[in-house]
Parts: sequence; structure tokens; C-alpha cells
Amino acid sequence: MKPFNRERFLFYMLAGIFTWQAVIFTGAVIGCFRAGGREACPNIGDRYSDTVNVMVATTLALLTGGAVVSATQKKDEKREPKSWEMGSESSRRPKP
Repeated sequence: MKPFNRERFLFYMLAGIFTWQAVIFTGAVIGCFRAGGREACPNIGDRYSDTVNVMVATTLALLTGGAVVSATQKKDEKREPKSWEMGSESSRRPKP
């Protein structure tokens, strides 16, 4: 089984958010035009903008956090362990 790819998941989530918001906004615009246009829904653009901004900011924050975690994990994998991190076997002195 492949390891979980956090960045790919978050990119798909971001794409899903854009798709979902486009569907919701399209439905809202159609409903507003049927109910009377701009007079029926005067703030629909502002509401849509606020919603998208919050969702995108949240997803990008998760992507950034995921990238930082991945970078630190890769950095830790490349370095050699210190003598005190090796456990009791490496901390013993060789017998003369």
C-alpha cells in the first residue's frame, strides 16, 4: 500500500472546494434571477467572495503546514542519528 500523500489530498480538496463553490454560486445566481435579480439578492457577490476566501485560506494554510511537516520529516530522515539517540548499545564503551 502506498503511503498517504498529504499534499495531493489537500490539492484535491482545494479543487473540490472550487468546484463545490461554483455549483453553489451558480444555483444561487439562478435562484436570485428567478426571484427578481439584484434587488432580491443584493449581497450575493460579497457573500460568495467571503466564503471562497475563507475556504481557500484554510486549505492553503493546511497545504503550508503539510509542506513544513514534510520538509522537516525529510530533513530528519537524511541526517545521521546522534550517539545519545542510538540507544543503549551505542552508548556503551568498547571493552579494551
